Amino acid sequence: MIVGITMMLRLGIAASFDPVALDKACADMVIKAPILETGNRLSDAPHHEHLEGCDKFHLMHPDTNWQAGLEHAEKIGLGTQEYELITV
Repeated sequence: MIVGITMMLRLGIAASFDPVALDKACADMVIKAPILETGNRLSDAPHHEHLEGCDKFHLMHPDTNWQAGLEHAEKIGLGTQEYELITV
């Protein structure tokens, strides 16, 4: 069993028939969420804020362009990055 340090609150469950829109919506929720003060890599960083609205994926992996996968998936017709978030 792998146990990690929580970096943000649970954001809920997301579902869509469009896998690209689903990935984009989930990434946007993570980016908008504040981090938790749990001694994790983001909360211990010198740029320490709550990081709401900051690209946490880029902060954790600055050499990776995570958006490239979404852009390519959209380009080859797997779906679209446009979505409507409906909270239930």
